[in-house]
This record gives sequence, C-alpha cells and structure tokens, in this order.
Amino acid sequence: MRGWQPRRSIMHLHSPWSHDACDGEPLLDGKPNQACLQDLRDALCATSIDIAYLSDHPAHAADQPFSALFHAAEDDEQIEREGALIATRITCPDGHNVMWRAGIEDDLMPLGLEQHTAPGDPAESFRLYGAASPESIQAHARSGGFVSMAHTEGKDLETLQALVASGLGGVEVFNLHAMFDPTKRSEDLGLHPTGWASDIATFTTKDGTAEPDLFFLAVLQDQTVSLERWDKLQQSDSVVGFAGTDAHQNVLPMDFRDGERGDSYRRMLRWFSNHILIAASDAPPSPEQADEALAAGRLYVAFEILGTPSGLDFHLRDSDGTVTEMGATGSGDTIVATCPSISAASPKNTDQPEIKATLYKDGIAWAEGCGEHYLTEPGSYRLRVDMIPHHLRDFLGTTPNEWLHSYPWVLTNHIRVL
Repeated sequence: MRGWQPRRSIMHLHSPWSHDACDGEPLLDGKPNQACLQDLRDALCATSIDIAYLSDHPAHAADQPFSALFHAAEDDEQIEREGALIATRITCPDGHNVMWRAGIEDDLMPLGLEQHTAPGDPAESFRLYGAASPESIQAHARSGGFVSMAHTEGKDLETLQALVASGLGGVEVFNLHAMFDPTKRSEDLGLHPTGWASDIATFTTKDGTAEPDLFFLAVLQDQTVSLERWDKLQQSDSVVGFAGTDAHQNVLPMDFRDGERGDSYRRMLRWFSNHILIAASDAPPSPEQADEALAAGRLYVAFEILGTPSGLDFHLRDSDGTVTEMGATGSGDTIVATCPSISAASPKNTDQPEIKATLYKDGIAWAEGCGEHYLTEPGSYRLRVDMIPHHLRDFLGTTPNEWLHSYPWVLTNHIRVL
C-alpha cells in the first residue's frame, strides 16, 4: 500500500503501576504484582502486538522514577534518547518484538511520554496528570506525549472543542470498559446497563458450546455518542480517533471453560487494535516512527475478533496524482477506498462474510462501496466497514444465527478535504 505497513498497536492499557489493576492488588509488599505483570507481557506476545502504549494511573505511576514505568526485564532492549530511557522492546519466544511505551491516564491521556510531565517533582506531575487544561496539555506535549482523551462518551462536545483548541490531539471513539460498565452504558451511552450479561452463557459456561473469546460480540457495537463528537471535532481541526482497550485484569476474575479468566489480558488484547501505518520495513518500528504515524492519524481501528483485515486502503487523490493519506488535510477530487479481506491467519470456515463499506462525510453516510468516489465539495470524510461474520458460524455454538448480524469491523481516520 504505497510503501506503508500496518503495525498493530494497543492504546489505553494498564500495568501494575495503576492503583486499580490486578484485581485491586497491583503492588504486593510495595512491589509490582509479578504474576499479573507476566500475564500482561505474555499477552502482548501471544496477540502479536507491535506497539503497546501503556497508560497507567497517576497513583501509583507518578511516584515512580520514569524508567520504572517500563517494568523492564533483564533481556528487554532499552531504547534511549540523549541517555534517557524512552521505550523498551520485548523479544517474544517466537521472535516477535513488542515496543513498550509509557503514558498516563487521568483527565487526559498523554501517550508515548519520554519523561514525567514535571521531571523530578512527583507532586507536580501528579497535579498536571489530574488536570485537563491548556497548561497540562502543553506540559504533556513538552514531555514528548501525544495528548489524547479517554472515555469520550462521558465528555460534552464543548469541553472537547475547547481542549482541541488548546492542543488536544486525539480521542477515543470506542472504549472497552464503557461497553461493560453498567453506569457508563446507561448514563453515557444510552444502552441497557447489563443487557449483554444474559446473552453470553453459550460462550462462558462449562456446558456452553461457543468459543469463549467471542463473548465480546455481546457488546460489539458503535459507541454512537463518541463517534458523533469525533465527527464534529473535525470541523475545526484534524483530531485522531482510536479505540482504547483499557485492560486492567480486574473485572471478570472467574475462569471460563477454557481455563482462562474472562478479562485476561490476552483475551482483551485479541479483540481489537489500532493499525498504525508505518514505512514498510523488516525492522521493528522505532518510537519516532510510531509517534509520527499516531500524531498524523495514519491509523484505523480494527475489531479483529471478526478477523484481521488485510489490504485496506483509504486516501485522497488529486488529478496530478498527489496523495493525501488518512488523518491528513488536503485538496483533491477523488476518494479511493479499497475494501479489506480477512487475513489468511484469521479463524474461519468456508463461508464468506458479508462486508459493507460506507463513506461518511461530516458524520453523515455519503456513499457506499469501495472503489473511487468523485468529490464535489469539501468536508471531512472517513470510511467504515461493517461485517456479518458468516465465516465464524462454526465457532458460535448451537444457536449461531442469533449472532450472525452486522458488526463494525474497521473505522478509518478522517481525510479533511479543503
């Protein structure tokens, strides 16, 4: 795809430096819970994540030396800039590499920090981490962070617009925690607070017959309020949209019939990721490459529980051949959308899924189908791909038809056309 290679990234992820991780026991005798930390490291390898943007809570993260936020093991590669640790790289048993970046989640969520926001002053760092203000945005940016906001479903549009004007660069358009939390579902998303819980027995109980990982289908749907606010924010500036996994391993400690807890890091990291487009190379991505692609919005959300997308492309082309990539602003007369197929490695039977592509302009459905779409007016355009997963029928138990309906599969970032 014009020299780009998708790299799978997780954003919004908690380690034992977060006060509420690991079933509320992130620290044992003042040290990180090693069993929980190993679960996280093993999960990053098992799900072949390329870049993990951690986002720990200020309690306990703000009190640690910045280098401690990486939980570096002896064999991890340490990536430094001017003598300071800014990332580590885990080498997995199969040879895959996972880059670990540090970040914080509170009122804002700076990702890929290169130092604490107030180096050498834990109390001041804690204060800035807990604020959503122009001052804190600027401080996070000076410390190398891509400044984003989690849980957009709980924020009003006017607040988000003011923060974007002050430098907020990205927002969550889907948050996993919100899809399970009864209060967030009812108060922020307008959904039944526990509507999903009674539907998942076929996936979770000992006598069930469906693949346990697929119980995520019970909550896989649009977070409409977050998508609407994201679309509206594009009217003033390009704002990166991404999906937040928000895994803490602290919600469903009971084991399913596959012997794994319901909210295991591995299970949650498998469900979706953000595919960042980086220059194709056999080498693992560098921090600079990942951060540049993230800030540029050169990424799309993929709900990979339905299958990993392969071959997706979405760009703007001018008559002279100039290309504007997703996430950018440019001029042109043709939107080019190439629909993805399911990667060969994705679980499937011989049935074919039904795939529907829709182009949105300023948040409103504008055109259907992949291919070339001629533009007649400016606006903010994005592509979404929905799927009815007939190819998963064999994994859906004895009543598969109730699960064979349309789900969101891919959400691209916008292209703003002048």
